[in-house]
Amino acid sequence: MLPAITPLGAIWLTVCINSFMPIMGYLAAGRMSPPLFALAGSAVGFACFLPWAVRNNILPVYFHRDLWPRLLAIGFFGSALPMAALVLALNYTTPANAAILGQIEAVYTVILSRLFLKEKISLSQLFGTALVLSGTLLIAFKERFSVRWTGDLIVLAVPLMYQVSHLFSKRLPKDLSPVFVASARALFATLGILPVFALGFFMPVADFNPSLELLGIILAWGVALTALNNVLWYKAILNMDLSKATAIVLSYPVLTALLSHLFGIEKIQAYQLIGLALALAGAWWVTLLVKRDSRRPAGDSFSNSTEESGKLSA
Repeated sequence: MLPAITPLGAIWLTVCINSFMPIMGYLAAGRMSPPLFALAGSAVGFACFLPWAVRNNILPVYFHRDLWPRLLAIGFFGSALPMAALVLALNYTTPANAAILGQIEAVYTVILSRLFLKEKISLSQLFGTALVLSGTLLIAFKERFSVRWTGDLIVLAVPLMYQVSHLFSKRLPKDLSPVFVASARALFATLGILPVFALGFFMPVADFNPSLELLGIILAWGVALTALNNVLWYKAILNMDLSKATAIVLSYPVLTALLSHLFGIEKIQAYQLIGLALALAGAWWVTLLVKRDSRRPAGDSFSNSTEESGKLSA
């Protein structure tokens, strides 16, 4: 089924799945320590890939000397660390706030993609990114110095962790499949978070309140938000610009806000709705750019960019 999904289709499926991430993180907060939740969610995610890895003799490939350092960075910065940070932040802030503030990733990705991946950032793309960013600034300004602000500040760091992971992903060999990269991310997230538990000699890092609800949250996070979501994500970013993929996926707060309201977690305020509208507009704008670029022959891309440069210089 996966090969039939286009990169653009995969990224919009990721939008739908990502909308549940702040909700599930909020439900997990207070039930289990953030590092332990990151370990459990990542382990369940890798368990989904284990039959495939064993059947295809993939396990030795994960630890190939040319691959494992990059895969460790992808897993630690892409899953283990941000998962723990998000659950910690949601002890203080709300799912809608976390989702909207996470849009700061659009700024991180434009800067890092230009510096490290040499991706060209057009004025049209900057316009779409600016729309997405405006929602973040609106929430951050409104919540400053409130009780939620502690969680909000932690959330602002989470997207930077994701972007570090994505930069390593873009530098992997091109012949690696999205399934391999997604499974490696789950495996090395599980392994990467283990050293944190050495802090258990000095502070509690493995506390949890066992319940069927917590088990359901962990299973949902591992199967849907880790295994399935990561396969779709790598299907997208291994076949399109990281900056454009990120701008599109950052429209998920629209669904997060609706779900948070429907589940009775929070009442959505007018300023949050304005931020959500701006985010969706920006993501849709970048989607149109992706569709335009996919239809344009390679030669046209160069000639058109040359013409635009000539007009600007003129």
